[in-house]
Amino acid sequence: MILLRILPGVLKELAKHVPTVLFQTVEWSELAAEIPKLSRRLVQNEGYDELYHAQLELLAPQGIHLTNQPLTSSQFMTPKSCGEQLLTLYFVQLFSTTGLFLDLRPQHFNEEKSGLTWHPTGLWTQLDEGFRQGLLKVYEGFYLENDERYYEGLEGIGLLKPNFDREEKQQLGDLFRAQFGSALDQDMKFDLEHLKDSIVGLSNFMLLKKLTISKDFLYLGIYLVTLYASLEHLGESYPVKKIYLGVRDRFTSARA
Repeated sequence: MILLRILPGVLKELAKHVPTVLFQTVEWSELAAEIPKLSRRLVQNEGYDELYHAQLELLAPQGIHLTNQPLTSSQFMTPKSCGEQLLTLYFVQLFSTTGLFLDLRPQHFNEEKSGLTWHPTGLWTQLDEGFRQGLLKVYEGFYLENDERYYEGLEGIGLLKPNFDREEKQQLGDLFRAQFGSALDQDMKFDLEHLKDSIVGLSNFMLLKKLTISKDFLYLGIYLVTLYASLEHLGESYPVKKIYLGVRDRFTSARA
């Protein structure tokens, strides 16, 4: 694709791990408008300090410490607890309204005595608020086994269209569910190829229906792919539902 050739260097490297078909489902003009913005963030660190300090404060209670200096080494002495912290980080950023750093690859983390240290790169985004809220509804609906909430979330993120019949709605729901694994109440082991297959299946469905999706899906794809890369690297299984509910409950309590 032409787009892949004009992406900034770091994003171009990350895009190699995201199935190309995902790019084909996003409106070209919308993607093209993002390139200058991404370049300023990656090259000039635009917005980095503000988001860094916001996430520093948000993640410290979770035992996740941020550094704005690149790491000289990366090691995980306790893969189980490190993976749980990574999943906590993933969900905390989604619940945060300040934006999210997208690159969760293992080379940006290091385990120390005080906890997990993370060097976030300049690749960040601010998800459209409607998309973010819709995505949270998808997770809530899935983990609480509430189909009404789940499909409400799919509509909120722009996947479920009003003209879909019952069969199309069910097919879409199953395709998006594929990324979550099959055992809801069991620990999940992360397989990057499985995630890529689920992205391909969803993208092909959208192309077949001649529908485009938000640029936020591209950012979500990068966010998920880098998370999976780190968790696959760690090689453990994790209680994802428990971790999600823990983060959700903390944010719900904070709002009360």
